[in-house]
Amino acid sequence: MRQIEAFRAVMMSGGVTAAASLLNISQPSVSRLIADLEHSVGFPLFERRGGRVHPTAQAETLFEAVQRSFTGLDLLAQAARRIRAHPVGTVRIACLANIAISLLPPVLHAFRRQHPDVKVTVEAVGQHAIEDRVFLGQADLGIGVAAPPREGVRADLLVRADYVCALPAGHRLADRSAIAIADLAGEAFVGPMHEADALWNGIDAALAAAGVNVERHVECQQSLPMYAFVEAGLGLAIVEPFTARLYRRLGLPVRPVTPAIGFDFTLMEPDIGPTPPPVAWLRAAVRQEALDCLRGS
Repeated sequence: MRQIEAFRAVMMSGGVTAAASLLNISQPSVSRLIADLEHSVGFPLFERRGGRVHPTAQAETLFEAVQRSFTGLDLLAQAARRIRAHPVGTVRIACLANIAISLLPPVLHAFRRQHPDVKVTVEAVGQHAIEDRVFLGQADLGIGVAAPPREGVRADLLVRADYVCALPAGHRLADRSAIAIADLAGEAFVGPMHEADALWNGIDAALAAAGVNVERHVECQQSLPMYAFVEAGLGLAIVEPFTARLYRRLGLPVRPVTPAIGFDFTLMEPDIGPTPPPVAWLRAAVRQEALDCLRGS
């Protein structure tokens, strides 16, 4: 097992010296473990060229098998972290900021009546951090957007939501019942950052498909400040719909977009055993609240 650990460390770090640092052992010890493993498996694992080691084709194949084996160990470690970090009577949620301020308040208000003895912690973070919290067992429920499947994380569709167009008060398009992408040509646009999460990719694609150029004077990676920038008169924006009902109360015009631009939001939890009853209650309640929000209720 120690030989395999040394081999994995070299493959992951790219060198014997870095592997020694990862394993907290000496460089000669790593070299000896690799040599012993090569003797055990019967084929060379690395070629030494110019003072560096380069994995052989056989080493690449072996590494794939090693990684699959270590995935199971990683999941055991994840389970231990979840048990160790999870006080009895606490549910931890990691979610996008717009979800935290739009969907969670009424859900948690009802949850308090249903589970008065259960404490809830909410961490509003970005998509990648949500996935990491769930994978590491630091969150019992994650609420984010669709992403590629990840080992150790169960993900289910929350809802498919269509984007909306938020307009400054008195804007020339505010009297329309829906905003066509073509109507946005030349408009001052509070746009999502191009390097932001995949949540926003559909907006750029829709603008490009319609041949529309907008004036991007302000960019941001989250919808909550984008709504605030629109309300301040900095331009219009295409944004997720959940936060819309909060800004409608401030008199901000919000309209559907045509053609529709949609995106999938997901519920995530650690892929360890059955869902605890309080988390199952929250999952169902968040899904219902999301549907009610999209229906305008």
